[in-house]
Amino acid sequence: MKKQICIILISICLLASVGAAAVAAMESDEGRLTINSDPDGADVWVSGKFVGYAPVSVIVPGDAMINLRVEIPGNTYDIWRGSAYVPAGQDVSMTVPVSKKTEHSKDFGIVVVSSNAEDAEVYMDNSYYGKISGGSLSIDNAKLGLHYVQVKKDGYDDYAMMVDVKPKNLATANVVADLKSTAGAVTTTTAAAGSTVPAAPTKAPVCALLPVLALLGAAAVVRR
Repeated sequence: MKKQICIILISICLLASVGAAAVAAMESDEGRLTINSDPDGADVWVSGKFVGYAPVSVIVPGDAMINLRVEIPGNTYDIWRGSAYVPAGQDVSMTVPVSKKTEHSKDFGIVVVSSNAEDAEVYMDNSYYGKISGGSLSIDNAKLGLHYVQVKKDGYDDYAMMVDVKPKNLATANVVADLKSTAGAVTTTTAAAGSTVPAAPTKAPVCALLPVLALLGAAAVVRR
């Protein structure tokens, strides 16, 4: 009887740990996107599906470009069409300016990336756009919405930020990438001659400890 109870306990704990790990994996592959509108209350569609009225938050696939449509019913405002790049495991938000038709807003925006590192490579939404020349790089006709900009160069730490692209006649999205050189980095951890520096401990998730606790509990029951 005791052995049967032990087996049941172990099975439950193992199933719980596997389920928790699966949920954590799924969450890490997703992101949360919050869409605000100016003015408030606009209808919001994400990937062709109506999700509510701004401000509204949705769970979306991570590391992916999400197509958006924002509009205010009636014939007074233009329909806003754009996109948002959402990194996996992150919460990001954006504000969509819904313009009146008399304002004639543009369908694209401009992103200007400036950097102290000449010839640094510029990526937007993981696509390569060119190198810094003369201190900057301009990305014309960028799709409206939220984008992930990265600036990279050998010998420097990477720079990354999210940028919200507005219509080009309303605003220019500016990215100032101050890259830090990795040359001459000094390790602050030292050890005496002949000694070994132990590895930093890692934190095991609770779900990984459940099977161990179950086995210990089962062993205690068997001894009785």
